[in-house]
Amino acid sequence: MHSVESAPSAVADARHNLSAHTNIIIHEGTTESILPTLTDRFEAAVIDPPRTGMHPAALAALIGLRPERVVYVSCDPATLARDAKLLTAAGYHLLDAQPIDMFPQTYHIETVAFFRL
Repeated sequence: MHSVESAPSAVADARHNLSAHTNIIIHEGTTESILPTLTDRFEAAVIDPPRTGMHPAALAALIGLRPERVVYVSCDPATLARDAKLLTAAGYHLLDAQPIDMFPQTYHIETVAFFRL
């Protein structure tokens, strides 16, 4: 299992919290720099990009790795729609999307979308 995180403090927390698990490799860096270097096959990916959505190189690398399932956690419906268009063009099917109002009385909406090949 691989985890990619760009924030050094989050990497330190993950390494501490997951130290008992030997099957998790934690990569520090951006998804666009790490994903293209991965060669392992994996069945699922959970991605939680910034408001700007997936970096084009990261999304291309993810599509190239072809995980069967992708869970996309989005904080911007517009970038989710943009990236969903590319995922569906690559053969993924959007099976479910659940908006979640984590910030009541604001316009911010989180969405969890589930894609499958």
